[in-house]
Amino acid sequence: MKISKLLLLTTTLFLFACTSKNEMELDFSKPLQKKDFKIQIQILGSDVNRKVIYDGNVIYDVPNEYGENDWHFNYKDSLYAYFRHFKSNRNDKHNYTFRFFQKENNVFAEIQIDGVSNELKTISFTKSKKIFH
Repeated sequence: MKISKLLLLTTTLFLFACTSKNEMELDFSKPLQKKDFKIQIQILGSDVNRKVIYDGNVIYDVPNEYGENDWHFNYKDSLYAYFRHFKSNRNDKHNYTFRFFQKENNVFAEIQIDGVSNELKTISFTKSKKIFH
């Protein structure tokens, strides 16, 4: 009886871990408008091609893959930003919060990632090269 309970518990925990979804929250400070932004992710070394995560209207699921997760931001098809988040395990759930703001005519993204692979940073958008496909 103990073995079947242990097997049931292990199976339940495994299935729960595999179905844990990442969550994402976006915040746009005035005068920035959410419709002007697009977000994509590319996971290096995996079968996940660059995937749209936010299209200016809808937030899509963030893939739960491990490795180098390259995030690409686009503002009005003229300003671009990028950062890399390394995840060591695909079963680790993360909460992504991106706060977009403007300061002295520059656009920034404050990135807060909560989970096993925590991260907190601010990146600036640039016109230097187009990194959004």
